[in-house]
Amino acid sequence: MREALFIGGILASVTHDMQNVMAIIKESGALADDILTINGPPRLRHGDKLTTALVNIQEQVKRGRDLMLMLNGFAHAATDFPECGDLVRFTRQIATLDQRMARLKECSLVTDLDVPPVLVLGNALTIMQSVHVGLSAMLDICQANDVIRIGIVPAGEDGRISLRISAENSKKQPDIQTMAPLMTELGGECRSGEGVVELRYSLAPAQGTAKP
Repeated sequence: MREALFIGGILASVTHDMQNVMAIIKESGALADDILTINGPPRLRHGDKLTTALVNIQEQVKRGRDLMLMLNGFAHAATDFPECGDLVRFTRQIATLDQRMARLKECSLVTDLDVPPVLVLGNALTIMQSVHVGLSAMLDICQANDVIRIGIVPAGEDGRISLRISAENSKKQPDIQTMAPLMTELGGECRSGEGVVELRYSLAPAQGTAKP
């Protein structure tokens, strides 16, 4: 944990500065766009392409800021949420940070997480690691153009809530050997079937009957 806190502290500081860098680039691009709007494209060869280039810059800056925001939250997680964390929030963060993994597999990653916060037991860093491992297991069995969906399954009588990760077109069963120890550490468990894995977490005492 000491190493995780050290890495988190460095990442938190750097990502905060990088957000400032992105903000400056965004403001500079907006200023250049305003100047072009007022004066028109400069009389240069291919000067008309400058407007398109500025639009691309703004889009990539927004993407970069979103990634930095999620990475900053990731960096703060270990210290800010040592005993329990919001499963919905941290799943969104990992899904954003894992988008590149999905693109490399030519798959789409879709989150169905329009639900209130769900506090579960465990350090937030471990919670996010479990979600990442679950997503990785599903990406291992998916094919090109598949859609990976992530959603919350309401808690049952045992006081556990599930995060369901499924591949729409895969009939293979994901390997859960790597994630099983993580879920045990969190006081939960994992299950798998054809094209689906469920990570079952113990709710924090205020929301369920599970005890630490």
